[in-house]
Amino acid sequence: MDYRTVLVALGADPACASRVRMAADLAAAFGAHITGVSATGLRMDPIRDAGDAAARHLAASRSRLLSQAVLQGELLSETMKAHAPGVPYSHRAVEEETGWVVAQEARVADLVVMARPVAAQDVPSLGAGAAEYVLLNAGRPVLLVPAEFRRLHGGHVVIAWDGQREAARAVADAMPLLLRASHVTIVGVWDDRGEPQADSEPVAGLRHYLQRHGIVAGVRNVQKAGPVGANLLDAASALGADMVVAGGYGHSRLRELVMGGTTRTLMYQAPVPLLLSH
Repeated sequence: MDYRTVLVALGADPACASRVRMAADLAAAFGAHITGVSATGLRMDPIRDAGDAAARHLAASRSRLLSQAVLQGELLSETMKAHAPGVPYSHRAVEEETGWVVAQEARVADLVVMARPVAAQDVPSLGAGAAEYVLLNAGRPVLLVPAEFRRLHGGHVVIAWDGQREAARAVADAMPLLLRASHVTIVGVWDDRGEPQADSEPVAGLRHYLQRHGIVAGVRNVQKAGPVGANLLDAASALGADMVVAGGYGHSRLRELVMGGTTRTLMYQAPVPLLLSH
């Protein structure tokens, strides 16, 4: 399977053009369509009996937000023409909250490209950031990217593996990228004393699965000594990883989203592109 629709979340942040370039470079490699989506924030419907002054303020705020969405669409068009001529693209602007919009649009895409979240960056959505909301609600893999331009295919991909459902989903969702990677390494963080051998389970099962797809993966086992997320990032750094693939752990409640500690560490601290699946 190849990616055929890549969704990129647009915004007013300075790294937006770089993010579009990364998504476009990926789309060019897979023959995909780019969909850029702009969210204006909460829908601003007229309020009855609010008075003329309030109505004018609301109209001005709505107009300003829609103008920002138009500018984001123009940035998408300019970036695509300059750096990815011939790659098809489209733009959608929706008057709703960012996390909700991206999650909805992602359900008809193969991959979502978003900015790596930064602490205290975004207004929370139901108690969590937009990226967290999308991960738990979109049903699609989310690729979080740093601010500077990086090629999202062809490098060294590290798989954070614990044998759980989310990690298995992430491997399947990342398969197009794994097939194009120059190197693939499975990193396991273990609780028991003594590092297991590369032929032990559950690593052996994943190695054989990848091998049947034509991917020869290396193995790095890490003895747990502190937070798992920090161990994974240290291992990825030591390996010179260009991307990390991991399961995204968490669950949603009526009024909040609860993200696992390891997932949150990876989301906020990974210095390289991070593909997460839930």
